[in-house]
Amino acid sequence: MSRPISQAEVEEDIIRLSALAERVTHELRRRALDVAEAEALYRREYAQAYLAAQGKTVGDREARATLEVHEVYLDRKRKEAILDAAKEAGRNYRAQLEALRSVNANLRPLVTQ
Repeated sequence: MSRPISQAEVEEDIIRLSALAERVTHELRRRALDVAEAEALYRREYAQAYLAAQGKTVGDREARATLEVHEVYLDRKRKEAILDAAKEAGRNYRAQLEALRSVNANLRPLVTQ
């Protein structure tokens, strides 16, 4: 059986979630920079592999270059996935905060009576 939540508990959760949201913001910055660096590395490696590729057609050279830089590409995609997960965590914390603010607004009149 659940019990009614107190305003103090709501406020504690708001403070806790605000701290988590702040941490996510800093992580997003770090992870976005990781993705940018991975993207730049991938583009450079692909260009070098493409220029070095031997093949009769453009498609042959593109395929060889893609095979050559597969690991760099995979690293970039993994970093993008981590960044996307961090963005989703941030959205989740914001949604929880909004819900708690609504609960807090509903509790306030009960406490002041």
